[in-house]
Amino acid sequence: MNRQEVRNTVTSQFYQSLADSGVAVDAIPQAQLQAVVNALADGVFAALDGIENEGDRGIAPAAAALLNADPAAEEVLLWSGRPFLSIGIRYELTSQRLRVISGLLGRSVEEVELVRVRDTTVRQHVGERTLNVGDVTIVSNDPSNPEYTLNNITDPADVRELIRRATMAEKQRRGLSYREEM
Repeated sequence: MNRQEVRNTVTSQFYQSLADSGVAVDAIPQAQLQAVVNALADGVFAALDGIENEGDRGIAPAAAALLNADPAAEEVLLWSGRPFLSIGIRYELTSQRLRVISGLLGRSVEEVELVRVRDTTVRQHVGERTLNVGDVTIVSNDPSNPEYTLNNITDPADVRELIRRATMAEKQRRGLSYREEM
């Protein structure tokens, strides 16, 4: 979705929300109202850029770190990201575990050890595909979090692949082999 398509979406949603709420904006000329809506769309872009620059360290460096990591090395941060349009949750994938850090003032940290990960799936509906966001679900043997979903993350297929590679590397580092449970 390019900048103009997002601007059109923001504009249509803005006018739809006004119509749904029953608010009539007659005091502002149409051209000035459109300028306000365009400024709102530009604010959305600025906020998204700020969140992306602050919280998402990208996938390409993470994949390189994973492939070049020394098996006996310390824990390395491979990927960090946030749900799309969210500021209260951050996801971190390290070479040994997946962390979900939530909270603005207080903080809660949930972790899943990569050696416990059994399977991952990606789900995207049409709207999410246009924005290149989606949900990655992790199924694990962890008793406290047997299934956890990373909601609305950017490049979900790439993140899923990164989790899979990190899981395989951690299991290999610990000398664990694959065994199907029946």
